[in-house]
Formats: sequence, C-alpha cells, structure tokens
Amino acid sequence: MTTDADYVERLEKIIDKQDALLSQLDSKFNQQDSLNESLAKQNKFLKEDIQKHRNLTRDMNKTVAQHKNVVAKLKKELEDQLKIQQDLHKEYGEVIKQLTDDLEEEQEKNAELEKKQEELVSQIKQLQRDLAVAKSSSLPTTSSSYYDSLNKSEENSSTDSKSTTTCPECGAEIEEGYVFCESCGAKL
Repeated sequence: MTTDADYVERLEKIIDKQDALLSQLDSKFNQQDSLNESLAKQNKFLKEDIQKHRNLTRDMNKTVAQHKNVVAKLKKELEDQLKIQQDLHKEYGEVIKQLTDDLEEEQEKNAELEKKQEELVSQIKQLQRDLAVAKSSSLPTTSSSYYDSLNKSEENSSTDSKSTTTCPECGAEIEEGYVFCESCGAKL
C-alpha cells in the first residue's frame, strides 16, 4: 500500500500539474484578453469605416440624383433645341421653295417679256422696212414730210404724256410705271 508520503507526493505532483495548467490557462486568458482588445479596436475601426462608407454612399446617391436631374434638364433642352432646329429647317425649306417658285415665275415672265420684245423688235423692223419702201416709192415729198411731222408729234406727245417721279435713294428722275430706278437699281 501506499504510504502517506507517497500520497502527499502524488498530491503535490497533481497540485504542481494543476498550477502549471492554471498558469497556462492564465497566459491563454491573457492572450485571449489581448486578442479581445485588439478585436475590439478593429471592430471600432470597422464601425467607423462602415459609418464613413454609409456617409459616402449617401453622398454618392445624392450626387447621382443631382446628375440625373442635370441630365434630364440637358436632355429636355436638347430636345427643345432639336425641335427648334427642325422647325427652322422646315421654315427654311418653305422659304427656299417659295423663292424657287418665285424665281421660276420670274423666269417665265422674263421669257414672255423677251418673246414680246422680239415680236416688237420684228414689228419695228417691219415698220422701218415699210417706211423705207414708202419713202422710196413715188409719193410726193409732202407725204414724206407728213410722216416726219407725224413721228415728231408722236414723240412730243409721248414725252409730254409721261409723268416723272424721283428716286427716293439717289434722286434721279424716273418715268412713272418703273419698278426699279434706272440709275441706282433701288426698288421703287
């Protein structure tokens, strides 16, 4: 059997082992405490970072909303400008068409006037030929003077019957009925 000394010795060994285990546990608790402190600091930093992130996210959302508003306004302004531009193009096209139609009409009128002018020139030439034939024929000289006096009286009556006006731009005398001034070309 075991003696009391062996028993005490065994108890001392057990107590020593328990002391060693307790000191190990104390060191582990100390390590755990330092880890807990470190984790608490990290948690504090993480909470601060999360709060900063939330603030940044909120600010970014506000900025995105503002940008969306600005983009919407710019889009509306662009649509308005495009509509104005389309209206201007439409009006420009109408003006060009009207001017083209007016030009064609004026060209037709000019062609008609040129045709009438050619007819009048041919009539004048025919009248001049007839007059030359009549002068060279055996008519007495009195008839020739009769035609001359008739031409002079027509010239005098045509200059007398025509009234004149003055151009508002250059002051030149212009016969009534003219649309443009012969001197400066201003529209009357």
